[in-house]
Amino acid sequence: MRVASYRAGKETSWGIVVGDHVSDAGQLNGAPPTVRDLLDSSDQRRWLDALADAGARTFPLTDVELLAPLEPRQDLIALGLNYKTHVAETTGATKQAAPPKQPILFGKAATSVIGPGAEIRLDPKITTQVDWEVELAVVIGRRGRDIAAERALDHVFGYTVANDVSARDLQFLDGGQWYRGKSLDTFCPLGPSINTVDEIGDARGLRLTLRVNGVTKQDATTDDLIFAIPEIIASVSSGRTLHPGDVILTGTPGGVGFTRTPSEFLQPGDVVEAEIARIGVLRNRVGIRP
Repeated sequence: MRVASYRAGKETSWGIVVGDHVSDAGQLNGAPPTVRDLLDSSDQRRWLDALADAGARTFPLTDVELLAPLEPRQDLIALGLNYKTHVAETTGATKQAAPPKQPILFGKAATSVIGPGAEIRLDPKITTQVDWEVELAVVIGRRGRDIAAERALDHVFGYTVANDVSARDLQFLDGGQWYRGKSLDTFCPLGPSINTVDEIGDARGLRLTLRVNGVTKQDATTDDLIFAIPEIIASVSSGRTLHPGDVILTGTPGGVGFTRTPSEFLQPGDVVEAEIARIGVLRNRVGIRP
């Protein structure tokens, strides 16, 4: 199932996307009001099945504004250098000459999340080196700590597309300011929907692409991940509890802008499309912060 959050007129709701329509969970008596509330529910599958079977009101996708599919419950957990091609292209900047032996984790502010169609807003007074990173995002649906890799998918609700927008001039200040460089407002587009784990499984073999103004910049598959989804969840949950609504960004493949010759960065007016096969296209225009 594809689960989306949206605004129709002045009302916000969530539902299941089928074809070119999205259903309205608000029509179900007692339904969780948001996807976050759905994930906190012990009856996730019951509500999804009820919505699929109820013949609830639907809207054409052209008549609604898709929002970020959920508001993360806390800062996003992100992985750096999790594709061999990205390790190779960033060796000079990161001093990482070989694939890491364990996941490299950092945080990204929940306040940076925006939805499909929303503007990535640049502030030239703060950064002039804004880069793109298409990533597969994992949405946690079940609480757990010290999760074994073989049980990891039991804790996954689904997957969505992320663009880990990064201010490189901030990220590499003073030996490394990853949280600062990746957490500016609007620097984490998510969407367009969450595809549930029963459809995607362990997410192997998914093709990721990113285009700027129609020109392909990144093109890879999740088979190139250094650490696969079960290993990532096992590492992230070691000694800490994951909660429903937590979001994990799993790293980006090669093709980012700052490693190109000459370097390329996003400019006002650019249109960025991050796409993952079987999940969808996340499209955002770049603008200037007022």
